[in-house]
Amino acid sequence: MVRMAKTVKNETVQRVPKGQAHPYVRWEGTPLWRAVERAVADLVQNKDLVEDEYREYIVGYICKIVDRRKRAVIAQLRSHSHS
Repeated sequence: MVRMAKTVKNETVQRVPKGQAHPYVRWEGTPLWRAVERAVADLVQNKDLVEDEYREYIVGYICKIVDRRKRAVIAQLRSHSHS
């Protein structure tokens, strides 16, 4: 991933500086974004994940992958709910 600016730390969470764009803006603020961000925050808090990148890049990348594979993810969720 290409860094867009110097790291700005906000309570140990690296955030993209205000006003600075990132490549995942498309998903920001969506229910998917909020769910992934909460999961990442939980993993960091539990020390199961060490962030070495802007939080927006981590959350955004996961959102991008899930969005690309949403049909397969939805089909899998449906098949498990009928089991």
